[in-house]
Order: sequence, then C-alpha cells, then structure tokens
Amino acid sequence: MRVARSFAPNEVRIEHVDDPTPQPGEVICDVLACGVCASDVTDWYVERKLPTVLGHEPAGVVSAVGDGVREVSVGDRVAIHHHAPCGECRRCRRGHETLCERFRSTRIDPGGFAERLRVPADLVEELLPLPHGLDPVAATMVEPLACVLRAQDRAGLRGGDGLLVVGAGVNGLLQIAAAHARAVEAVWIREPRSDRLALAEGLDAERHGNELVDVAMVCTPKPDAIADAAAAVAPGGTLCLYAPPAPDRQPLLDGTSLFLRELTVTASYSAGPGDMRAALELITSGEIDALSLVTHRLPLERTREALELQRRGEALKVVVVP
Repeated sequence: MRVARSFAPNEVRIEHVDDPTPQPGEVICDVLACGVCASDVTDWYVERKLPTVLGHEPAGVVSAVGDGVREVSVGDRVAIHHHAPCGECRRCRRGHETLCERFRSTRIDPGGFAERLRVPADLVEELLPLPHGLDPVAATMVEPLACVLRAQDRAGLRGGDGLLVVGAGVNGLLQIAAAHARAVEAVWIREPRSDRLALAEGLDAERHGNELVDVAMVCTPKPDAIADAAAAVAPGGTLCLYAPPAPDRQPLLDGTSLFLRELTVTASYSAGPGDMRAALELITSGEIDALSLVTHRLPLERTREALELQRRGEALKVVVVP
C-alpha cells in the first residue's frame, strides 16, 4: 500500500509499504478520507515525531478483522479514533482521560495519510459505525468536533453563558456551531481576517467589542491573542487554551488580575470516547453541518500540498482522500 510519510515539515514522500494484516482482536480499515489537523502543521509539535505518517482524523471501511473481533464486520464504514483511555486510572477518574498513560500510548498504525491502517485491539471498541449515506469526508470532522465539545465541557460552558471565540479557523467555527447547539446565550468572535470573520458571522457569531464574557475559548496559539482574551473574561469566568502556544512564545498573563477576578485558566487536549459519540450524533442529526467547512479534497499523492495549504492558511479545512 501507499503511505505519505513526513520527514520534515515541508518534506513528504509517498512510499510503498507492506499491507497491514490483523492480529487477534485487531481490525484493518481502508482509509476513505482523513482530515488535516492544525497540529499536523504545527512544526515544533510535529518535529519530535518525525519521520512518521501523520493523520489522526480518518474515516474508513473495515476490510479485514482478526480473530475474536465482534464489534465490527468487513464492509462496515467507521469513524476511527486514534487513542483510548483506560477509564480506571487516577487521571481518568478525575476527568482527565486524555492525559491517561494508556490514552497517550495507543495509536493507529501507521496513520491516516495512508491507503490502509491497522486498528490495534485497544482501539477497536472505539470504532464508530457511520450511518448510511453519511459522506466519509464529513465523518473526518467527528474527531475535531469531539475536541471542541470536550473543551467546552472543560471550560464549564453551559446554556445562558456568553462565549468569546478567538480565531475563526475551522476549530473556531466548530466552537461557534457547537455553542449554538448547546443553547449558549451569546457568541462573540475575534478574527483579523475578513473572509473568516464573515464565515463566523454566517454562523451567528457577533463581532466582539468591549463585552465581558463568561468563557473565552482561544483557538489560536498567538500569545497576544491569549492575553487579550483573558482581559475580556468577566470576574469568575474561564479562559480556555485550545491551541498550544509554542514553547518559545509564551503568553504574558497578569497573575494579580487573575487572582482578583478569580478567573479559571484551563486547557483542553484531544477528545475521549464520549466526546466522539456526541460529535457523531451532532453531525448525523444535522445540527452541525461539518461538511460545509471542508474547502479542499486532495488525493494521497498530494498530501504535501494538503499540509502546505493548511499551514499557510490558504484552506479552511483540507481532507486527504486516498
């Protein structure tokens, strides 16, 4: 089979490798589509993994199953999650399942930018059957939407709140759509690009002025944006970091102000099984039109171009379709 292996942020080679075969309890999926995540083009984050096959937002069809697999059958179309928590450790019990050691150690093989992948036994229970007629490209949006839902839960966002979303990339737009689906009272947006600001306004977000908000969700790693968002949070509110700032570009937050206003500063990494199921339901029901946010579909041999489009901000959301 063919894989798109990254050797450097701007170096991707198409390689031919042996087809995966399932061991007992494992599943092989033909990849139908895999989204390009912002983390795939966050160079400082990716460099420590190289060389590797990126892609963790895949949808596929089951092509082979190992002995003992009962959850899915050959021919089933599925959304594929790339991690699974143990559900029993201290971190899981405290609601931090994405920090679970098992969560961090489980992964699909080799990655979503490939013609096929192997789903280890630990992840088979996390395969989510797709309803008939759902475009697999739309299914690639289950994982990013799941991350959005978890972030909103981490921030304690609830109906009646006022939410500020900073950054109207695909994740910011999903934050807006999810907030409306959860009956948030008001959603504001900060975004310097006029084209993306228009998309946010099309999802019924208002341009932010001087309003104080209950929750600020920062979907950009820019330090200044993080600091400005903190200043917009009302006393007793929450600042949630959704995009990691680079190690050498840390935000400057006023600790005295955080203390006197009793602000909660939190962050959210990845998504758990419950978040995946909730995201699939929102997409399946039509409450969130995730497919409308996909602007580019490229074949596997153009994975390097897909990554570059996402890195340069020339695309809202790119999906690789092997």
